[in-house]
Amino acid sequence: MILIALLTNTGLEYSAGSAFLNNILTPTFLAGAIFMAMICALCVVKKPLLRFSYLSNGVLGLAVLSGGFNFLELLFALSIGLHLWLAFSQNKWTMLTLSCCSALVFTVCLAAHLLLELPLYLIVLASIVLAMSGYFDDEELVAEADDAAHINHFMEPAPLLNLPDIKQLRQGYYDWRKNNQQRAALVVIRLEGFAQVNQHIGRDFGDLLLAQSANRIKQLLLIEEVINLAGEQKLAHLGGLNFAFICNLAQQKHLHEQLINQILGATLKPFNVANCTIKVNARASFVDCDEQENSFDNLISFAYLALDSHPKQQVVVYHQQMRIEQLEQQARLQELANIDFSSELELYFQPIICNHDEKIEFLELLLRWQHPRQGILSANRFIDDIRVAGLAYPLATFVIERAAELAMALRMEGITMPLSINLFGSEMLNEEFIEFLDHIFIEHQLQAGDLIVECPLNLFMSLDEQGKAMVARINSIGIKVCVDGLGDSPIWLAKLPNLAVAYVKIAPSLTADFSHQSHVRSLISGMVDMHNQQNAKVICEGVETLEQLNFVKSLNAYAAQGYYYSHPLSSVGMISWLKQWQIEHP
Repeated sequence: MILIALLTNTGLEYSAGSAFLNNILTPTFLAGAIFMAMICALCVVKKPLLRFSYLSNGVLGLAVLSGGFNFLELLFALSIGLHLWLAFSQNKWTMLTLSCCSALVFTVCLAAHLLLELPLYLIVLASIVLAMSGYFDDEELVAEADDAAHINHFMEPAPLLNLPDIKQLRQGYYDWRKNNQQRAALVVIRLEGFAQVNQHIGRDFGDLLLAQSANRIKQLLLIEEVINLAGEQKLAHLGGLNFAFICNLAQQKHLHEQLINQILGATLKPFNVANCTIKVNARASFVDCDEQENSFDNLISFAYLALDSHPKQQVVVYHQQMRIEQLEQQARLQELANIDFSSELELYFQPIICNHDEKIEFLELLLRWQHPRQGILSANRFIDDIRVAGLAYPLATFVIERAAELAMALRMEGITMPLSINLFGSEMLNEEFIEFLDHIFIEHQLQAGDLIVECPLNLFMSLDEQGKAMVARINSIGIKVCVDGLGDSPIWLAKLPNLAVAYVKIAPSLTADFSHQSHVRSLISGMVDMHNQQNAKVICEGVETLEQLNFVKSLNAYAAQGYYYSHPLSSVGMISWLKQWQIEHP
């Protein structure tokens, strides 16, 4: 029965197919399809020969459908062959591939007509496939590449195109060195602030501003001591916003520094671009070509290294120590790529002592790296490398989980003592991190106040509404927040009263040399009083002597932290140390 059913279905499908092929409306359907396909192809294709090929092929296809002429299939085959030749001669490989498919369809349909007596008009299916080849024009990709090259060509305004490039700068340096063994300095100038200019008034005006800046620098270098590079040109464009020149120091040892000061002063003067007054910034670095016995390419890399190593410094002098620090950082990054947090990182602790009763307010946990060659490294030695290596978030989760384990261990010993941890970047204030904190609190059965999060002040100065909401969520979990480093960086005093935090730490720089702090004492005291009114407890860091402690107490600060009480100690002995402290300070 199943076999009969299958044969019946096959017969029905064959009957349906035969009915479609023998239907008098099928040629009409194919004629419409050819007409629409050819119209679309003619709209896309631009070249006259190809348009003629599509048109003739479509007309021949319609003629085949009419059935009124003999030998049309031969002319139809010739039109397909012509199209194949045109596609091949113009290297249109996508079009050539589809044209070959069209020829194959024609061959199969013609063979089916001769052998199986299928209708001849089926060969016009080849015309539809042929028309589809016109929709895929390889010239579009070439045109896009040409447009990109055209854009890149005009990205630099004409004045910059006339400046020597780094190759000419290198050749000029070597040519000068052949005949001169005098002292020289390579100076690199980097312009800054163009991202905002391009964003607000457009890239074209930004390029014009860059050209004006370069012209100002060129005018200041028209002296004999600046080495000629190409003709009378003295300033080279290294690409982007970087420029360079070489200064002969035979007559004046500090001439390059004078020129740098003049250039920085000239670039700070406002520019008038598109009826707008715009200011740009500039930074500079220089390398003594005689002290650094290296190739020219090394001199350029040293100048770049100096600029990148001190991004906040306007003028940077390259020293060999920068290269050593770069190599050390690269070595640390390699080591961090394979670091095992649990075996190589350790938490130390340091107490924060209340000023009025000398009891411990909480313990700050400090991250240390047991480096195989450099010994114990504090977090400020490698935290930037952690960010570069992309380990900031995994490290934060490790520290928090370890802190939660310590807090749970203290609670099991009957010791109630909050622990604080340090977070160094805004990347921590995100939804995933907050959910992780919530999970840790539940998993380790922590109570409100067991953990304190310390964040640098500059993080709070740049908080947006979403960041403030994340801080509020941290508070709602039961984790107190502490602002760290008040005094280490510029602050916006208007924002300080709005910080919804439990603790504020004053940096050691404000309390270190208290004997000469009379001119800022009133300011520090005012900040302490302001935070006291906001119910934020003020902690002074860096207290090392009794005199400093007395000074801190005179400021009405809540607590103090520093070597006067204890150096950072390993958390392995935390419980024993706390018990001993409680015995000595009942």
